[in-house]
Amino acid sequence: MSDILSQEEIDSLLSALTKGELTAEEIKESEEKKVKLYDFSKPSKFSKDQIRTFEMIHENFSRVLSTYLSGRTRSLVDVRVVSLDQITYNEFVRSIATPTFMVIFSAPELTGNAILEMNLEIIYGIIDKLLGGTGVLPSIPSRNLTEIEMSIMRREASTILSYLKEAWIDFLEFTPEIESIETNPQFVQIAPPSEMVLLITLSVTIGQIESFMNICWLSSTLEPFAQNFSTQMWFLKTSKGTNPQITKLLEENLKKANIDVSAVLGRSTLTLGELLNLEVGDVIVLNKRVGEEIDVLVQNVEKFRGIPGKRRNRVAVKITKVEEEIQEILQHMLQETLSLKSGGELNGTAGSE
Repeated sequence: MSDILSQEEIDSLLSALTKGELTAEEIKESEEKKVKLYDFSKPSKFSKDQIRTFEMIHENFSRVLSTYLSGRTRSLVDVRVVSLDQITYNEFVRSIATPTFMVIFSAPELTGNAILEMNLEIIYGIIDKLLGGTGVLPSIPSRNLTEIEMSIMRREASTILSYLKEAWIDFLEFTPEIESIETNPQFVQIAPPSEMVLLITLSVTIGQIESFMNICWLSSTLEPFAQNFSTQMWFLKTSKGTNPQITKLLEENLKKANIDVSAVLGRSTLTLGELLNLEVGDVIVLNKRVGEEIDVLVQNVEKFRGIPGKRRNRVAVKITKVEEEIQEILQHMLQETLSLKSGGELNGTAGSE
């Protein structure tokens, strides 16, 4: 029998007892003794509650990573947590294919190292997209990365680790630093073979590419902070509101958003007949005089006033006036975006000059 009975099972038992079809002694005799297997060579370092917290942390990380990779590869990307396992370090190393892409990183706040491992299908898919390809490879090269490819992926790995840092920030503040990058898991010995590790496996889908990513945390690294890893602490921290560092990150990235800015030298009204009769050399009189302020539009909405001129042999407009409502509108837009409480990066390019 299960430890917790459903309401239907309870009603069925009470009905059987009432009708005399079943006695209390028979119920006791029918219960089988349950024996839970426990392997002392693989002791569980973390409780179910702590494992659930780790799962929620990495689910947040997977959502942010999906957004980042979507922007970088210009593809539909889906990253999801597949499993969390407590295994020995030796089992983890033996489960990794060769060659692969393993980022060994550390942090001044933590003891020991951790590993971010990505399958070569993901690596070559990202590189192909970043270099202008389609991301669809006929076959995955079974070779080590070139120096150029390694340089590209080292920069991407550094960014991915920064998002991992943000996902953990409510429970554990650390600054990840890449120690080395290896392609052969047998050369990565950051812990004794028998040490227990927490292995988080994520499925990564980039367009038509489907593969896996692993994050390996040593139990000795996380155990000193075990008291922080509980769902109760999770809800207490998340109920305090938006993390100021995430808010700052959102604000900084929002300021990089690309917008269209245009200057209108003047306007004029013509009849259709006048328009059809225009010839080379004709002059159209505008409603602005030389030296008079012109309208500057942001996303086709009048926001500024300025004076046209030149700067370093380039046509330019000098802003002379800001419409009264512009600051209030921009501040409102910023607050609306920040209120989403999303940790994702808003990708964009600096605005027009």
